[in-house]
Amino acid sequence: MSFLIKDLFAKSIERHIEEVIKVDQADEETVYHELEEYVLTESIGDHFLTIYRAISEAKREPHEGIGIWISGFFGSGKSSFAKILGYTVANRKILGETASNILKEKARFSLSPSLAEQFSNYLDFINKDIPTHVVIFDVSQERGTRSERLTQIMYKSLLRELGYATDFDLAELEIALEADGELGRFIEEFEKVYGKPWTKRRKMATRAISEASAILHRLYPSVYPSEDSWARTVSKGRADISPNDLAERAFELMQRRKPGQALMFVIDEVGQYVSQDVDRMLDLQAIVQVFGRESKNRVKKGKAPAPCWIVVTSQEKLNEVVDALGSRKIELARLQDRFPIRIDLKQSDITEITSKRVLQKNERGKKVLSELFKKHEGRLKNICQLERSGRNTEITGQTFVDLYPYLPYQIDLCIDIVSGLRLRRGAHQHIGGSNRTMIKQAQQMLINPRTNLAEKPVGELVTLDKVFELLYAGDLIPSEIVRELDDVPKR
Repeated sequence: MSFLIKDLFAKSIERHIEEVIKVDQADEETVYHELEEYVLTESIGDHFLTIYRAISEAKREPHEGIGIWISGFFGSGKSSFAKILGYTVANRKILGETASNILKEKARFSLSPSLAEQFSNYLDFINKDIPTHVVIFDVSQERGTRSERLTQIMYKSLLRELGYATDFDLAELEIALEADGELGRFIEEFEKVYGKPWTKRRKMATRAISEASAILHRLYPSVYPSEDSWARTVSKGRADISPNDLAERAFELMQRRKPGQALMFVIDEVGQYVSQDVDRMLDLQAIVQVFGRESKNRVKKGKAPAPCWIVVTSQEKLNEVVDALGSRKIELARLQDRFPIRIDLKQSDITEITSKRVLQKNERGKKVLSELFKKHEGRLKNICQLERSGRNTEITGQTFVDLYPYLPYQIDLCIDIVSGLRLRRGAHQHIGGSNRTMIKQAQQMLINPRTNLAEKPVGELVTLDKVFELLYAGDLIPSEIVRELDDVPKR
C-alpha cells in the first residue's frame, strides 16, 4: 500500500478548527480547546512577558500609562492573544484547570528556558499578589446603536459582569439601594409581589421601571407617594455616564462586588470602532486618561489593589489610526501617550503557527519527508526559485518537513494573495489574510474534495491552481474577478 499524505500528520487533519476566535466566547469547552490549540512562539511569548512585567511593576510603582494597544492585520491572532491575556491575568478556571497553568505548560515546552522562566514568574506574581477581574467583550457586538459611545458600552459591560442591571436607570436604583443596605429587601418584596425574580424581570427595562416604581412606593411611601413617582423621575431624563463617572464608578463597584481585586478591560476591535471618527477617538482618549489618573491616585492612597488596565485590539497600529485623521490628528496627540504598551503581531509568526497547528508531522512522516528531500533537494531548490521577486525562497530539509505539502515561500504568498483580494472592489468582508485563514486553508487543502491532497501519495505538492480552487469554492474571490473568469470559456 502506498504512503498517503494523510498518514504524515501528528494530529487528525479532520478535527474541528475554529476559524474565527470570539473574544467574548465563554463556553468552557470552546475556550479550553482554544487554549490547547494556541501556538506560543518565541516572539508571542515575549509580547506576553512585556505585559505581565508591566502589570507586576505597576502595583509597586503606579503610573497613568495603563493603555495596551494590540494590533495586527485582519486575523493575525490579536483576538486570541487578547483573550488569553485576559484569561491568564484573571487565572480563570476552565474544565478544572486554570488558564495560567495551561499557558505556563506551553511556555515550558515552546519557549527558551530563560523566557519561559520569566514568563511563569511574572504570571505567578500577578495571580498571587494581584487577583484581577477581567471584563472581556467585542465592541462591535456590544454596541446598541451607532451613536452609543465607548464609555457607555464599557459601563454596560461592567454592570453585566458585576451582576447589576444593564439599563442605566435600573442600575442606578440598584446601586443606591445597595449603598443603603436595602437592595436585598427590594428584591425580596419584588419577587413577593410579582412572583418572578428581579434579575430576570429587569431585562425588560420599560416594564421593570414601572414595576420597580410600584415596589418603591410600597417600601417607602413617604418618599414615593404614588406607584409611578420614581418612574416619573426617570422619564424626565435617562441616566447617562461620562468617562470621569465611569472610572469612579468602576472602582466603587469593584470595591463592593469584588473587594480586593484589580480590574482589567479587554476590548476587541476598538480600532475599527473609533477609526476616522474624531468624537469616538476623543472619547477613548478621555477614558484611558481618567482611568490612568484614578488608578495612580487610588493605588498610591491604598484605595485600590492595582491600576485598572485597558487592553484594546485593532487591525492598525495606533499611529496609523491617528495619522488617518489628517488635519484633525493634532486633537488626538495625547492618545498615543495613553497607550505606552503597543504590541504588533507580525506576519512572520504565521509560518510557525501553521506548521504546528495543522501541518505538524508524526515521527514516521518526518523520516519519510527527510528522505524525500535528500533525494530531490536539487530539484526542489530549483523549482523554488522565483524570477524578479524579492520573496525569500530558501528551502531546507527542516522547512520542507515542517510545511509539506506547501513549499516554504507559499505560506507568505498565500497570505499576500488573500490580503490583496480584500483590497479589491467587490471583495467579501469576511476575507482575511491571516494565520486563521492560513490554518483553515492548510486544512482545506488536505480535505476539501476540490483538492483532497490528503488522499494523494507523498510527493504531491500544493500548486497555485489548487489555492485558486479553494478561494473560488469558498466564495472568497471578488465578484468582478469571478465574472471575468466565468466569461473566459465564452470567448
